Order: sequence, then structure tokens, then C-alpha cells
Amino acid sequence: MPSFTARLVKLFARRAIKRRDLPPQALVAHLRKAFNRPPGITLLPRGVRCTRIETTQFTGDRVATAAPERVILYFHGGAYVAGVTRTYHNLAGRLAQQLNAAVYLPVYPFAPEHPFPAAVNRCLDAYAWLLEEGYSSEQITIGGDSAGGGLTLSTLLGLRDKGLPLPGRAFVFSPASDAHGRGTSLDANDNVDCMLSASMIRTAADVYVSPEQRDNPLASPCLGDYHGMPPLLITVDQDECLYSDAEAVRDKALAAGVKVEWIARQGLFHVWPIMVPWLPEARRELRELVAFIRQH
Repeated sequence: MPSFTARLVKLFARRAIKRRDLPPQALVAHLRKAFNRPPGITLLPRGVRCTRIETTQFTGDRVATAAPERVILYFHGGAYVAGVTRTYHNLAGRLAQQLNAAVYLPVYPFAPEHPFPAAVNRCLDAYAWLLEEGYSSEQITIGGDSAGGGLTLSTLLGLRDKGLPLPGRAFVFSPASDAHGRGTSLDANDNVDCMLSASMIRTAADVYVSPEQRDNPLASPCLGDYHGMPPLLITVDQDECLYSDAEAVRDKALAAGVKVEWIARQGLFHVWPIMVPWLPEARRELRELVAFIRQH
């Protein structure tokens, strides 16, 4: 059974975030209001600091220990139209502390002002910048949630297309992977998903990418070729609309021989692992993620 905290979050999300049949402009305004002003407070662990970085290739936050040995590049969610890095400081701080790592949270451009492939290109720039800073690809883990999970997968595919060395491992929380919005779970879970609706997901895709570009694997990473990709951890809740998107990526990765750690829960909600330290289920998933990164 979900924790009391999880049940409260689900109630809040259904009232404050979930909507149906909003036109594109109204959906963008709603998601920016919901996601660009996170209600939680930041509690960074002792020995972890957050600094702002602004360069031509990377703008965003660095949440790190004093002498990090690992690097995590994390792409935030927000349906490709919204979101702020501050939402992820608690997660980044705990990853930094437990892995003695530097976690980089890049800012990327949003649709509709900057449609596909602007966000993907910015994520590729951020990874290339880390390499130029002297980090080896094996030191780097990339990850993200929701749209940021989709960008994580698109970045993996784009790095291979560019001939750049791939990171040592990757993880995604409830990734958005099909810009066509064809997953059976979109409609099957429309009523039980407490945060997203099928219409929200499909409208966000309409805003992000034009119809003629949706077969591009960088726009729909569920269509990508995953041969040679690093080990991949995927979390998703079975009741959410994007469950089929995660399944599709899992199946393509496994078919390509990729090592996949699959975590499917039930009775939780979209991207629950980001809600550390408040949510017991998120703390459990943090332990799983830390063990996965250490193992690989």
C-alpha cells in the first residue's frame, strides 16, 4: 500500500496538476504555473554545495561535494514546456552526498518558443562540455525524469550519431519516449493516473515536435536503435499514462542486448523518485539508483 505521504501527493496532484482537453496555449501556461514554482524547500546534506554555472555550452546548477569522484548530468522534466532546476536540488544533493559526486542540472530551451530539436541540442552541448572540462565518459552518468527522461534517451542516441563516447550508465524516471502518443496506457490509465492525462501528453507532444519529425528517434526515442548503449535503469508506475512509453524503451533496449534494471511499482504516481527526502518510496528508489550507479 502506498505511504500516507504518497496518498497526499496523489490527492494534491489530481487537483493541482491534472487537466483534460486544454488547448495548447492554455496547457503551456498551466504547466509553467504548476512546475516553475515548486512548493518544497531545499535541504542540502552537509558537505554539499549548490553553485550556478553560466557558459556558452552549459547554463545551470552544480550540486556537489568538495572533491567529487563521479559526475551525474540530470535533465529535469516538465513536458518539454516547463520546469526549473531548483525542483531537483534535494535529489541532486543526496546523489552527490551518497556517491561523492557532482550533479549538473542544465537549463534547456522550452517549446513552443524553441521546439524540437532545440532542447536535445542543448543537452548534447551540456554533455560535450563535461568532456571538455576533463571528465571521462566512464565517470559520467546521465539521467532524467518524464520529458527529461526522454531527453536522456535522445542524448544517448545523439551522442552515438555524433561519434562521442557514451556515458558509463543512464537512468530514467517515467520517460516520455513516443511523440506520436500511441502507447496503450495513455488511454487505459487516463482515469487512474493522478497527475497526467492522455490529452495533456498528446497536446504537449504537439507543442514540442511537428508531425513530420515524430519518427525521428531523437524526438521519439522509443524508435531508436539501442545497440551498444550503456546499462539503463528505468522506473515507472503501472498506473500512469506513460507506462507504455517506458515499456517500449525497455523492450528496445533488451532486444539490443542492453543491461536493463526495470522497476515498475503500482499505486504511486508519475516520477515519484524525485520526491526525496519527503517520500518513503522515493528514498527506497534512491537506494536502488545509488546501488545501480555503483554496480556499473
